[in-house]
Amino acid sequence: MIQIWAALPWAGPNAFYGVGARDLARRYESLGVTGVVQGDHPFIPTAPYTSPIAAMAAECLTVLTTVAAHSDRLRIATLVANVGIQHPLFLLRKFANLALIHGGERIYAGLGAGWSRRGFEAVGLEMPSHRERLDRLEEAVRLARELFDRGGADMHGDHVVASEVPLAPRPEVSPRLLLGGGSPRLLALAGRYADHLDLAAPSHRKSSNEFQRKLLTTTGDLEDAARAARDTAADTGRAWDEITLSVLMTNVVLCAESQVASEERAICEAVALPPRPLGDCPFVLVGEPQRMADAIRERQARIELSWIVLPHDAVDRFCSEVAPLLT
Repeated sequence: MIQIWAALPWAGPNAFYGVGARDLARRYESLGVTGVVQGDHPFIPTAPYTSPIAAMAAECLTVLTTVAAHSDRLRIATLVANVGIQHPLFLLRKFANLALIHGGERIYAGLGAGWSRRGFEAVGLEMPSHRERLDRLEEAVRLARELFDRGGADMHGDHVVASEVPLAPRPEVSPRLLLGGGSPRLLALAGRYADHLDLAAPSHRKSSNEFQRKLLTTTGDLEDAARAARDTAADTGRAWDEITLSVLMTNVVLCAESQVASEERAICEAVALPPRPLGDCPFVLVGEPQRMADAIRERQARIELSWIVLPHDAVDRFCSEVAPLLT
């Protein structure tokens, strides 16, 4: 059966600490959720800095660690932590310590190049070009592999230097390395280095924003992306199944069959996209439980998905109404 993960929202972190985190972990465990993910932003990327919600972005590793501490089995993943605004060693050390505490099989070290210009500029940094950010990400990923696989690293890249650095204390089972994206270079990096790849909209789907690009993406697009990553893996001597795959859902709407067209139209209008059918969009699920279960089975077969990641507010109904149809 495909694993079900929950994406914690960027805003409202108070719900994920103390009693709230304990209750959340227990509820997810009872629902059969495998793990939780959260993005890495100092504030909500699209909110003006004077907005109330701009001050409520949660620090991802603090929240994820708190949830993990209240569970014996829930896995945690950053989706993804920005390596562009700090030396990646400090971030990787945190993941290694979490693996030591909770077990490496529960920890996914999700790394990314950073995409929010405001996130860079808020701390006095100019956001590098896409190529430069991926250059730095590649060096960070190489450092992660050296530390996690060998227990130490000695590398001198153009962006990342780690001179005779040990990973200590070293966990018995290292964190799993996660990358997320859809550009050809990111897919190649995942094929060479990653344990897990979260598939994003491909770069050839041109639009004014990421939300539109996702709605324009087809299941066939992600089939091609998965194949590209795994072909690279094979070229470097890795087995086909060494990389597991996931998709982060942007919209999950349980509704009657008669309401599907209107719900799909509303999803498109919310991101200023002309109305279009979304049945073949791998980031969207709309309809009755059986329709969703059938769509997931098809995508799982075609893309070879290991997980789907659901929005936080869709988890309860999905797990009670759709998940039983997937067993």
